[in-house]
Amino acid sequence: MRNKYPVLFATILLLISSIAYSAPQQEKNDRGEIVAKVNGAPIYEKDLNESLALRFNKRKKYGMQTNHLQPNVAYALKMQVLDELINSAVLYQASMAADLPDVEDQVNQQILSLASTFGSEEDYNKFLKTKNSSLEKKRAYFRKSYLVQAYFDKMGLTTPKIPEEDIKALYEQQKKSFRIPEQVKLSQIFIKTDKDVSPEQKKKILKSAQQAKQLLLDGKTFDEVTKKLSENPELVVSGGERGYIKKGVLPKEVDSVAFSIMPWKISDVIESKFGYHILMIADKKPATFTPYEKTRDFLLKYLETEAVRKNVATHTQELREKANIEIFLKEEKNTDKKAGS
Repeated sequence: MRNKYPVLFATILLLISSIAYSAPQQEKNDRGEIVAKVNGAPIYEKDLNESLALRFNKRKKYGMQTNHLQPNVAYALKMQVLDELINSAVLYQASMAADLPDVEDQVNQQILSLASTFGSEEDYNKFLKTKNSSLEKKRAYFRKSYLVQAYFDKMGLTTPKIPEEDIKALYEQQKKSFRIPEQVKLSQIFIKTDKDVSPEQKKKILKSAQQAKQLLLDGKTFDEVTKKLSENPELVVSGGERGYIKKGVLPKEVDSVAFSIMPWKISDVIESKFGYHILMIADKKPATFTPYEKTRDFLLKYLETEAVRKNVATHTQELREKANIEIFLKEEKNTDKKAGS
């Protein structure tokens, strides 16, 4: 199966990532109690717990609490995960019922691609066993994923048509995000001062800065003065030229002067916490916005991704309404008694 929309494929894989736990299975005692059924196909307690563990790992990653949850919170979280498993189940069942092409070639290609990074399928299988998995489990997962991908493609869920006016409307809504601040083309003499510099040393450094300005006023170029006095290697190489600098990048005291001074005028000596600066502005560019043409592809991909999410959510809900869904998960009651009750 050829994936014509690689940008959206990652989104689809996220939507169906729990299918490995929700596909119809045979009754097995070691998978615990049945917590739900979708058209008679069971979802076991172990399936729920495995998916719940993935959710907990994500919560831990973002510093969220996972231990000692209140029973009502734990139950609500379990129901959210179970709801996702039910969604995956109805999608997988629909893909199995559809007249879809064989995806074994794609599964084999995926396995071979992964195995090649380990040397061989045998080496890859050895690695998987260290992760409590196997080639068979990987094949099953990829097969289910590609089946649902093919089903989405067949149903037209992954090929949204985004009108040009919608892209332009989003550009106008988000135009502030594409603002390019005012810029100046800057040449600079910079003489550094250390944090622990003594007052006497600071006076000497200031005198050097004032001398640098006088040399510029006497007709010396920034290149000549920079090579003579500046301690900044980059400025020495560039002859003091820093190119175009956006407003707000420079230290506050320097930025204020850089965006108020007239072009080609040499500034006074400016003191910042880093040292002393002397500026000259060769050009100014007013604030503007990144043109629509340069943002169009980015905006289109965003709208396509959102459209796919909406299409899948709507279609999944339609499948759920037609399915026979039974939920057996029981809420754990909080038996702790509050003081004074």
